[in-house]
Amino acid sequence: MIRDDYLINENTLALLPAKQTDFDTNVMETAQKIKVRKTSLELIKAACYSEWVTYEGRRQAVIHHTSFKRKVPIPINIRKGIYFFPTHSPASIYNSWISYHHIDKIKTNACSPTKAMIIFCNGLKLSVNISYHILDKQMKRTFECMYRMKRTLNY
Repeated sequence: MIRDDYLINENTLALLPAKQTDFDTNVMETAQKIKVRKTSLELIKAACYSEWVTYEGRRQAVIHHTSFKRKVPIPINIRKGIYFFPTHSPASIYNSWISYHHIDKIKTNACSPTKAMIIFCNGLKLSVNISYHILDKQMKRTFECMYRMKRTLNY
C-alpha cells in the first residue's frame, strides 16, 4: 500500500529516496517500511509545520548558530529529541534523511568500502551511499546542533 502522506514521529528511522514512478519516499520505521508519494524534503517540511515552524526557519537558525552551510541538520521536534540530517544536498534525488537518535553505531560497509553502514538501536542496518567519514561528520554536526539548542533553550 502506498500512502499519500506521512508525519515524521519518534518511530521514524530514515527517509530514503524511492526512485519509483508511483511513490517518492521509502520511510523506514522501527517496525515497518512505508511507501509515500511525497518526497523526503516535503515530509521534513511538513514535520516542521506540525511543530509551528518552517523548514527554512529551522535551517537558517542552525546556520546562524553553527556556521554550517551545507547539509544542515534539521531539528524537527526539540522536546522529543527528533533531529534529522541529510546524506546529500536536500535537493538531490540521492538524498536520505537519517534520524540521529535511532543510530546505535556506524561503520564502513564491508562489501563496499566507499559506503557506510548505519546500525540502528533496534538492530536494523542501512547501507548509505556516502563514506564513513562523511556520515561521521554529519552525526557530529547534528550532535553539535542538538547540544547548542538544548543549552540555549534549557531542555
